[in-house]
Amino acid sequence: MDALDRRILRVVQQDCSMSAAMLADRCGTTESTVLRRVKALTKAGILSRAVMKVAAEKVGRGLTIILSVRLERETASQVEAFRRSIAEHPDVLSCYFVTGTWDYLIILNVGAMGDYDRFLREMVVGQSVMVASETHVVIQAIKADGPVAIDEPAP
Repeated sequence: MDALDRRILRVVQQDCSMSAAMLADRCGTTESTVLRRVKALTKAGILSRAVMKVAAEKVGRGLTIILSVRLERETASQVEAFRRSIAEHPDVLSCYFVTGTWDYLIILNVGAMGDYDRFLREMVVGQSVMVASETHVVIQAIKADGPVAIDEPAP
């Protein structure tokens, strides 16, 4: 990756909906060059799908929950079933397998505590593979969905 590729990556993370002409202008190059570079960055797996961000609170889903869970690891098939069900659940924004006290951190987006209660009852409570869980209700997002830092190469 050269300096132009890094510039393109920085700009598209700010606004992926801009036209190729606008992206080229912001990056100081031609439209054909930008299109070729974006295609190459996509083919290399550096860029992936372009999506628009929805303001969750404006569509009635303004409650973000961070759920930490610990599972019993002796039953691989049950753990895999849990992982699959979490990955497929529409309220789950992200799920991370992590080190430390907890096994998974699950980021949920729901409309109200009743929705979260329903999620807990369906997905957590009573699961034989579940050992423990802890809930964190997000009061305010200080920074969320920030861009990936694109570092300059070492000299």
